[in-house]
Amino acid sequence: MLTAIKKIDHSFTVGLHKLTKTHEKIHTLAVIFARWVFWFLLLGLVIAIVVRHEPIFVGALLKVLMASIIIGVVSNLLFGKIFVRKRPFETHKLHALISTTWLGGSFPSDHAMFSFAVATPLWIFDPITGAWAMLIAALIAISRVAVGVHYFTDVLMGSAVGIAAAYLAFAII
Repeated sequence: MLTAIKKIDHSFTVGLHKLTKTHEKIHTLAVIFARWVFWFLLLGLVIAIVVRHEPIFVGALLKVLMASIIIGVVSNLLFGKIFVRKRPFETHKLHALISTTWLGGSFPSDHAMFSFAVATPLWIFDPITGAWAMLIAALIAISRVAVGVHYFTDVLMGSAVGIAAAYLAFAII
């Protein structure tokens, strides 16, 4: 079973990376989403919520966002220590399409976790804005595979950790 999952993971990762390398527009979008979109668009969505809602609502949202991120970071650190995994560009000689200077282990994806740890509380508090945030989070996660710095299962687990962290934060706060 694990061999089959690894094979599918490898095939999907390598296939998406090859597609991204050979299509200029996909390549450009993947690099933008993998590097920059999280910081600008999700911040913009949080600002949009702050502008549109009552202060008590905003305060509750910000508490859940902060708790979600903290829970997600701690969880990812633990998973990363338990399941050490090299990145696709290290194990399969893929050419990473973004800088790899600051990258550590591959599993789970921090970008996917952060994206979903922010998008999920937005979804809970404001489903319309949250739907856009979830779409952006998914594009960020998949772009990390497309540029060759993560396997599909890395971003899948990072996404799951971010979503679980948000729901746990919501339950606690």
